[in-house]
Amino acid sequence: MAEIGGHPAMEEDRGALVQSLIDTINEIASISDYRCVVKKQYCNLARRLKLLTPMFEEIRDSKEEVSQDTLKALLSFMEALESAKELLRFGGESSKIYLVNGILLVGSKNRESIQ
Repeated sequence: MAEIGGHPAMEEDRGALVQSLIDTINEIASISDYRCVVKKQYCNLARRLKLLTPMFEEIRDSKEEVSQDTLKALLSFMEALESAKELLRFGGESSKIYLVNGILLVGSKNRESIQ
């Protein structure tokens, strides 16, 4: 088993994190009931995220060492995926008015976390 930064347990963490990314992407891809107003954009987002699955499978199956910065980036991406999943679920379950309000709230949360 390859070690990350000299810690075999981190290798397991990497595998679990990447598998969580893959599972979240699959959850996002399975959401399909969107309001007409945003259907095209949401379907495009879900499709593009699904295209990332082979890359994450490659990372998961790789025997090469992964840096701490890479793990931090994967954790940040996981947070972004969770926000996207929340937005897409909201888009399928809400009225148009609440949908627009939700998009604005999620966007402001993301802007705050970036700063």
